[in-house]
Amino acid sequence: MRVENSIKNIISNLCSNIVTSLLGFISRTIFIYTLGKSYLGISALLQNVFGLLAISELGISTAIGFSLYKPLAENNNKLISTLMTIYKKAYRVIAITILFLGIILYKYLDFFVSKNQQPKEIFYIYFLYLINIVIGYFLSYKTTLISSDQKAYKLVPIQIKLNIITILIQIVYLLVFKEYLGYLTIQILSSILINIIQNRFITKEYNYLNFSSKDKLPVEEKRIIIKNMFGLMAAKLGDFCVNSTDNLIISKFVDLASVAIYSNYIMIRNLVNGYIGILFGAITSSFGNLVAEGNDKKSLEVFNILFFLSFILYSFEAVSFLCLFNPFIGNLWIGKEYLFPMHVVLAIVINNYLTGLRMPIITMKSAAGIYAEDAWVPFGFAIINLGASIILGKYWGVFGVIVGSIIGSICTADWFRPIVVFKKVFKVSSWNYFKNYFKYIILGFAYMFISIEICNIISVSNIFIDFILRCFVCVFVPNIITILLFFKTPEFKYLYNVFSNMFLSKIVSKFRRKENA
Repeated sequence: MRVENSIKNIISNLCSNIVTSLLGFISRTIFIYTLGKSYLGISALLQNVFGLLAISELGISTAIGFSLYKPLAENNNKLISTLMTIYKKAYRVIAITILFLGIILYKYLDFFVSKNQQPKEIFYIYFLYLINIVIGYFLSYKTTLISSDQKAYKLVPIQIKLNIITILIQIVYLLVFKEYLGYLTIQILSSILINIIQNRFITKEYNYLNFSSKDKLPVEEKRIIIKNMFGLMAAKLGDFCVNSTDNLIISKFVDLASVAIYSNYIMIRNLVNGYIGILFGAITSSFGNLVAEGNDKKSLEVFNILFFLSFILYSFEAVSFLCLFNPFIGNLWIGKEYLFPMHVVLAIVINNYLTGLRMPIITMKSAAGIYAEDAWVPFGFAIINLGASIILGKYWGVFGVIVGSIIGSICTADWFRPIVVFKKVFKVSSWNYFKNYFKYIILGFAYMFISIEICNIISVSNIFIDFILRCFVCVFVPNIITILLFFKTPEFKYLYNVFSNMFLSKIVSKFRRKENA
């Protein structure tokens, strides 16, 4: 059942992402052509500003989600009801806190972006964003329950239908009115509607639970949640400072137009990472169950396979981004005025590749409930990242901001978290991990260098043929080298068997259906 639910979550989320991302891409294209850099920049900036307010959540959702694994497996409905009731109350307090903090923060918006760069409707835009995030906290808490139960795939049909309708309405609105406030209002009303419908669905699905329980949480459960929350609070702050401050720093020390340009690269990056994230997200719960079984050797074998898979996926992605980012954005999509020079693109790609290689460690860390043991890492990461990004951003602009993030990760999370996970979960030395880690970094950089050199040799006047040839380079160079280097390793053999069995079973089932027809 564990594997089956993971597969269902992966497939359903992939289908949802494919549909909504395609329509979202069309919507963003129309947004750029109708509204321009100013509104695109302020939209990206405000998403980061409200990411700052989201720190108030303090990691409660992750702590509660982890605490739900065991009672869900044991059908302990009383404890589940108690946990969800506490979760609901906590989110209501957070929603009110964010409302007040958001009102106060508006007075300091000029610090992040000067008045002459702000659109005239900034007051309404800001408070529409604020209302959306506050209402979300009142309505969204139940999704943690269905995610922890590995049944989030049941929400996908709701999300697909409403997201498609929303994006189509937004596209029509932009084409007719070319106005941002209405576009944003449609998005917010849709978000509220999706939350309400999901809320009702989950309530019906878990009608045997009491979401207003008066039972008190057992002392041991309370101790675990509080302990995890302290670690997660640090992680939330660190993650914000690492992942959500770039636009704030770029807006402050460069300009809003650069925020708009940067947001396009990040949008494409996040779109692709979303598909990889579905894979890692879907197996986190399964990993949690595996760790709970106490089989350290088996857990380490699965981790090594996951680590190798992340290298394959993120090295291929890194090569593709480096070779295709600018040709796609400049030639095929929105024009050369939305391009960064190649050294900035390289910094974006390297930062993303290093982040990708950390995914297996983060997945295992979350699955094992290791939150307090490395609580200093997010703070150290944040301090070094912010300091380096601000200093380098003053001199090198966007390039310096991104290099600051790379420096922060190398100095903290890239070396300490693996040590903690290997000591606490696998109970072995992390030496082999670091050998593989540096091997994967060197190979990833080599793939990028070889691929970009080959692409630079390509000289075709037709932009479409040029792009297709670049795609062939991106597909074949990293993957063929990986096959040649790793085809004898147990990790490669395992993945090969899994994927070949998946495809062979589909082919066999098709032949059987034809024979029975």
